[in-house]
Amino acid sequence: MSVRTDEVVEHVNIKGTGISTSFAFPSRLSVTVLQAFGLPNRHGVIVCENHNLHVRFDPANDKVVYVWASPHDEERWCTVF
Repeated sequence: MSVRTDEVVEHVNIKGTGISTSFAFPSRLSVTVLQAFGLPNRHGVIVCENHNLHVRFDPANDKVVYVWASPHDEERWCTVF
């Protein structure tokens, strides 16, 4: 029996998308997901639905981003205009 590591990691549901909570095994998503979350700040972080979303762009494929979530202390909601 084999287990994929991304199936073992906990996920949170943010704007209908499952995001990994582990920085070691981030979620591999299409770059179009940033239309729902907004663009990251200069540190690569988006604050959305009471979570910090850490975004890392794939240097080899410009259509892929790696995202993981961590709890945020203040309650804020992301707004996309």
